[in-house]
Amino acid sequence: MMWGWHDGMWNDGHMAGWGSWGWGMMLFGLLWMALLIALPVYAVYWLTTRSPTDGHTDDSALAVLQERYARGEIDDEEFDRRRARLVSDDDRF
Repeated sequence: MMWGWHDGMWNDGHMAGWGSWGWGMMLFGLLWMALLIALPVYAVYWLTTRSPTDGHTDDSALAVLQERYARGEIDDEEFDRRRARLVSDDDRF
């Protein structure tokens, strides 16, 4: 008698009527698993592909020019000329 009830529960009973609900819950679960995997993968990708200088390239060019001037590689006239050129290029854009 117990075996008949058990077979009926899975084959013709209330567990057999899941239909589209079963598929919907399965797809929802797969969506969450994909999200839980995709977010950390994207975060690692984003952190590793960022450039170390996310600032303006003109600012870094001016910083390099200032470093060269501080080291004595260029004189006052050349520093002023190049700095004026970098600043005027910023105004054009």
